[in-house]
Amino acid sequence: MPVEVDLVIKAIGMIIIGAMIGAVTNHLAIRMLFRPLEAKYIGKYRIPFTPGLIPKRRDELAANLGRTVVKHLLTPEGISKRLQQPVVYDAIIQMLQQEVQKWTRSTRTIREVAERFVKQPEEQLHQKIEERIDQELSALVTNIKTTRLSEAIGETGTTKINESIPKVVDALLQQTERYFESPDGKMKLEETVAGFIQGKLGGGMFGMLLANINLVEMIQPELKRVLQGESTRRFISDMVEQEINLLLSRPVDSLLDTETEQQLVTRVKAEILARIPLTNMFDTPLHEILKPLEVRITQEMVPLLAKRLVDRMVEQVERIMATLDLETIVREEVGLLDTAYLEEIVLSISRREFRAITWLGGLLGGLIGMIQAILLIV
Repeated sequence: MPVEVDLVIKAIGMIIIGAMIGAVTNHLAIRMLFRPLEAKYIGKYRIPFTPGLIPKRRDELAANLGRTVVKHLLTPEGISKRLQQPVVYDAIIQMLQQEVQKWTRSTRTIREVAERFVKQPEEQLHQKIEERIDQELSALVTNIKTTRLSEAIGETGTTKINESIPKVVDALLQQTERYFESPDGKMKLEETVAGFIQGKLGGGMFGMLLANINLVEMIQPELKRVLQGESTRRFISDMVEQEINLLLSRPVDSLLDTETEQQLVTRVKAEILARIPLTNMFDTPLHEILKPLEVRITQEMVPLLAKRLVDRMVEQVERIMATLDLETIVREEVGLLDTAYLEEIVLSISRREFRAITWLGGLLGGLIGMIQAILLIV
C-alpha cells in the first residue's frame, strides 16, 4: 500500500513537472521571438539567440512585409474595386462639396485671398494689364498705320460716311444761306462788292455809278437761288465726295504724326484702365461672386468632377502605386518602428493565441509526464 501511494505521488509529480516544462518552454520560445531586444555579450563573445528572432531579422521582416502588402493586400485590382464603390464616390462628392462651400460662403475678399500668394496683388495686376494694353495698342497702331483709312474704318464706316455726305452738303448750304441773310453776312457781302468795284473799276465814272446802286440787294436773291439750286448742291456733293474718297484712300500713317499717335494711345489706354474696376473687384467678398454659382457647382459640376476623378484614378492606379512605391514605404515604416512597440502590436493582436500556445505546451508536457508515469507504474 505505501508503495502504491509513492507511485501515485511520483506520477502526479511527473505530470506537473512535464506540464510546467511544456508551458515554460513555449512561453520562453514566444518571448525569444522579441527578447532580448539587443545582442548580449559575455566579454567579447555574443550569447547565442540574442537578440531575439524578430529584432535580429528586422530588416528582412520589413522587406518581406512590404512585398506581401503590395502583392497580396494593396493590389491595383483591389484598390480599383474599392474606388469604384458608391460609398467612395459619395465620400469624394461630399468632400468636394464641402471644399466648394468653404469658398462660396467665405466672407474673405479677393484681396485677402490673393495676398496669401502675391504681394500687392492689385498693383501687380494693374501693372500687368497696363503692360499688356501697351503691347496690344502698339501692335494695333502699327497694323492700322499701314492700312488705308477706308480699310481701318471698314466697309460699314465708309458707307456711313458716304451716306452722310448729302446731309452735310444740305446743312452747309443752309448755313451759308442763313449767313448771307444775316447782318454780318450782308456786311461781309457789301465789303466784298465794294472791294471788287474799287479793285477792278477804280474811282472812275462807272465805278461811281455802281457805288450808288445797292448791288447787295441785287446779288442776295441770285446768291440764294444759286445756293438752293440742284446743280450747286450736286457740284458741292461731288466735290465733297471726291475729297472724302481721296482722304479715305490715304494710309492712316499719313494722317498721324508721332505726337498725335502718342496722345491717341495714351488716351485710349487711360479710358480702358478707367473702365476696369480693380479696386472694387479686389474688395469684393468671395461669397458675392461665388454664392450664385454654389448650387450649380455643387449639384452639377462636383459630381461630374468626382466621377472624372475616380475614373482617372482607376485608369492610373498602377502608375500611382508604382510612383508611391508602397513596398518601400512599408519597409521603411516598419524599419522605423521601435522593436518594443512592434512587439506590443503583435501581442495586442495575438495575445490570446500566444496564451493558448503556452497552455497547449503545458498540456502536452502534462500528457508526456502522464505517459511516463504510466510506463513507470506498469
